[in-house]
Amino acid sequence: MPFSNVPHVDMIGRSAAIAQALTPELHAYLVSLFPTPAGITELFQRYETSFAASLKGDPEKVKACEADREALDQAIGLLFGLGKAAHRKDPTILGQLGFTESKKPAGTGKPVGKAVGFHLSFGKDGNPWVALTRISNAKGYEVWTCNGDPGNEQNWKLLVWSTTCKKILLSGINRSVPNFLRVRGKRGDIVGPWSSWIVLDPV
Repeated sequence: MPFSNVPHVDMIGRSAAIAQALTPELHAYLVSLFPTPAGITELFQRYETSFAASLKGDPEKVKACEADREALDQAIGLLFGLGKAAHRKDPTILGQLGFTESKKPAGTGKPVGKAVGFHLSFGKDGNPWVALTRISNAKGYEVWTCNGDPGNEQNWKLLVWSTTCKKILLSGINRSVPNFLRVRGKRGDIVGPWSSWIVLDPV
């Protein structure tokens, strides 16, 4: 999701702008951009007809076939994009739309290594930051925080996502209570094992 890894303060500001921008008129316009059942059927039938006509090699009919294919491909692409977005709420929607996704063979993804060297430091301004050794096969790093019992997984929540391991600023953190911190590497949907947790003492 576009704002999943931003601090709460940033999330409030960005979502407020979107809530204000999404007027009923804009929403109706967005819906109108997606093809209707009748529209998809019409594009398909037109392409099917022009393809059959193009088999005789007439340059004009071949050109018309390519144009019809492009129009159909664009419409299907819009539906696929909508289905990918809706997949988060209904994992069956792509299948209902007729899309089948090829699955990668098991074991082809390289595992993400374990976090080591995870430590806490403070800048000259007193703000805390963490760093660690670069994790093999990771594209980024998730830092999670916990204000309660660190042994209870439900107490942990994502604090910040970073593409660098050198200096990850801990913004939007509650410094009035102890904060347990841990990190793991991530690449796409593949995540590595958690580091040992460290404690940021309250001030």
